[in-house]
Amino acid sequence: MKNKNIKTVGLDLLRAHPTNIETYQVSNVDGLAESISEIGLRYNPIVNQEMEVLSGWRRILALKQLAFTEIEVEVVDIPKESEPSFIVYSNTQRQKSTTEIFREIKVLKELWLKKSGTRTDLQSGLTEQEKMSTRQRIASAVGTTESTVHKIETIGDKNIGFLTLVDNGTINSLHEAFEACKAEKPKHENEVEEIDLTEIRDCKYCGCTPKRIDHDGNGNLIFKNESHGK
Repeated sequence: MKNKNIKTVGLDLLRAHPTNIETYQVSNVDGLAESISEIGLRYNPIVNQEMEVLSGWRRILALKQLAFTEIEVEVVDIPKESEPSFIVYSNTQRQKSTTEIFREIKVLKELWLKKSGTRTDLQSGLTEQEKMSTRQRIASAVGTTESTVHKIETIGDKNIGFLTLVDNGTINSLHEAFEACKAEKPKHENEVEEIDLTEIRDCKYCGCTPKRIDHDGNGNLIFKNESHGK
């Protein structure tokens, strides 16, 4: 087994990883500081080569609150593109809001979605984890069920504000927010122009009712029949 690379570094040299900042809210640092003061630090924070914290940022903040100036950290060397998923996996057991889980889903899908649609079950040489569907893998990584992943992603994609309402208790449950999103009418980016049906005339060339309606350069209606393109 490869030995861990443990180093003692100053707390002022450590900084939060961008994925951590974008995905999680800092919460209950006071409680964590109290726990550390009573029983000590159970796990060393994990950092990359640039001293960005991949796991344990709340511990760093708690130690600063307790007036620590340095700490032992585990330094890991992993591919840069794998760091976001490493951070998510490090927070599997953490109690998270639905908004935080939605952000985790987006982090993982950005990494794994390129493999979606591939029949991984027919490929040899893959691990059992790699043979799972994207949603199964995400559910395993964020510590919830596939059904919950589906609901959170559906709500977040449609109206992320609903997740905030679930988190603060305004909406009683995730299921209630999911049903509310399903009931919303779809919104179109472009408004559909209303056409006066009385303006649709038979084609002067063949007498057929036109099947396509376009505009000319001046914004006037042009009636075209697909059979002759006039």
